Amino acid sequence: MWRRLLSNLNENHDQTIAGGTILAIGLALLLDRNYFFWPPEWTLFMNDKRLDLAIILLGLLITIDSMLKKRHRGWRMFILILGAWSLWFLIGLQLGHAFGAGESRMDVTVIVETAISILCLYCIYQS
Repeated sequence: MWRRLLSNLNENHDQTIAGGTILAIGLALLLDRNYFFWPPEWTLFMNDKRLDLAIILLGLLITIDSMLKKRHRGWRMFILILGAWSLWFLIGLQLGHAFGAGESRMDVTVIVETAISILCLYCIYQS
């Protein structure tokens, strides 16, 4: 069983990296309750714990799917598309902070999320 699990992780390392990173992003958002601050009218919605937990769940699903045998191509593509879409949503919010509030402290996060969304697209292409 462990040999098959490690073989699947080795074969799907790109999907494992994408899922683990999305999971880490969700955990970081959950820990920082004041990450989003602009526009002020949207801060309650953007800093909501339910959104953070949904991102964590998505990262877990992508990671667990990378460990399993590839039987359901449609499911794998769905969660990877959902992962890329949620990263693009976060990128848009962070760019809004950069241009709207004049804060550029989220620039590294935008770069990492762009790279991981491209990795999600690559995983979709490979499947």
